[in-house]
Amino acid sequence: MGILPSLPFVLTSIAYASAIGLLSMGLNLTYLTTRVPNFAHATIGMIGAVVTLFLIDKFFYKPSWAIFIAGPLVGGAAAALFAAFMYVAILKPLADRGNTVIGLMIATFAVDIILLNILTLILNIVHGVHIPKLIGAPIAGFQPKIRIGSYIIDSYTVVLPLAAIVLTTVFHLFLTRTSFGIAMRASIENPDLASAMGVNVNLVYTTSWAISGFLAGAAGALIAFTFKGVDPSVSALIIVTVFAGSIVGGLTSVYWGLIGGLLVGLAEKLGTVLIDNIYHAYFVTNLGFPNVSLINYEKIMSLGLVIIVLLYAPQGLAGIDWRRLVTRKKSKG
Repeated sequence: MGILPSLPFVLTSIAYASAIGLLSMGLNLTYLTTRVPNFAHATIGMIGAVVTLFLIDKFFYKPSWAIFIAGPLVGGAAAALFAAFMYVAILKPLADRGNTVIGLMIATFAVDIILLNILTLILNIVHGVHIPKLIGAPIAGFQPKIRIGSYIIDSYTVVLPLAAIVLTTVFHLFLTRTSFGIAMRASIENPDLASAMGVNVNLVYTTSWAISGFLAGAAGALIAFTFKGVDPSVSALIIVTVFAGSIVGGLTSVYWGLIGGLLVGLAEKLGTVLIDNIYHAYFVTNLGFPNVSLINYEKIMSLGLVIIVLLYAPQGLAGIDWRRLVTRKKSKG
């Protein structure tokens, strides 16, 4: 039995990790504005998945590259509108009335459950055009295939990492090269000072939530191709991984949130399979251990990584002084 996973699985794992990275980056962005963990973030991402399902059912029911543009753009826009509405209509009024962080966190739980039920209800009551039953419908077959050597792989495994690179680059340029992006950074770091200098902090925060929603919706639109069936309830599992990525990277940095999401996503997929292969190759075959699959216990990898990182870096990877660490190693070398 081979220890290393196949090329298609490696590419699938990278694609999954890329989506988790985008979601973790967006989660950190909302946390930096309100200091409230948004437990509805993954379900907001499911808006993108549901929109992509509808687009495929009505317009892209034959394999087409166009769905990889229409899905993230339309799904991301819909998720951005909902995220902005959530902040303006729910979280900000609650904060203005003096609710604590715990109260706002519970509010995100409530929004999560309400949105989850609404999306599920829509998929149950709406009749598809080319897909008869929308709830639980797989969409992996509605995409082109790519041949790499002797392998024929799903195109999302290449598109998703490329989309993550493009979205992260655009987001970085927006933050560093535009006046509004600079105002956003100033508002996040010191809202009182930014407000005194004439920055509309409320507009900046609303925009931050919209951007976070767009990143979530775009990730949801693409990661939907990995699902056995589009079902909003999968967000309950995804949010665990997203929070793990944000914590590993550090909640105080959007970029480290992306890196943390990538690490956690790879740990869940590649790490679990490697351990499972090693277990079967040595312990089951040679020592007669029980022949059980360890693949379904992937959350142990992500949550275990969270514990390890927090033990040595309570602020996540963002809290480590990497320059000092590298300088110390060079001096010792």
